[in-house]
Amino acid sequence: MMNAMVILAEFFVVILKVLWAFVTAGSKWVVRPKEKSVAGQVCVITGAGSGLGRLFAKEFARRRAVLVLWDINSKSNEETAELVREIYRELDSETPMSKDGAVGGPEEVLPFQPQVYTYVCDVGKRESVYSTAEKVRREVGNVDMLINNAGVVSGHHLLECPDELIERTMLVNCHAHFWSPVPSPQSPVPCPLSLFPVPCPQSPVPSPLSPVP
Repeated sequence: MMNAMVILAEFFVVILKVLWAFVTAGSKWVVRPKEKSVAGQVCVITGAGSGLGRLFAKEFARRRAVLVLWDINSKSNEETAELVREIYRELDSETPMSKDGAVGGPEEVLPFQPQVYTYVCDVGKRESVYSTAEKVRREVGNVDMLINNAGVVSGHHLLECPDELIERTMLVNCHAHFWSPVPSPQSPVPCPLSLFPVPCPQSPVPSPLSPVP
């Protein structure tokens, strides 16, 4: 009887916590927190040549950040840089707007001069990361933000994945988090593949969670 009461009490506690989580999440849609301005801040994005890295670059360009794009493929990285420059040109041609959207407001945002830098870097190699980071510090300056986006998904079952791919996966998805030039300790966001089962990519699953405290 006592065990049943304990289980019932725990059940209601869980229900209350879930309901409270919904209420908290809903309140954030009603009362939005003020967005942090990243205009003029130096943002390094790894794996910027395609996929999410390219999307990150375009979004931060719209927010007027100074972008430093890293990728192992110089051609795709330059393509991303050109897309960023197009966004900068569009922003530069627009009428200056205030942060709340009103023209000529008290916090007017001035036109932004396009600044995007590209570097070829293999984040799976420590020496490449260190040398590229030194170039960034020398040519661009201090880094304000780091988007550790570069990643490897081998697409093999765990027991069928070659040793070389396992090593490559861990180097890029795990070790690179500790090699990259982070201005201050950051908490990496774990990959969804680490939390939910999907066919085939078991081999890279442990690595995104490894740098998370």
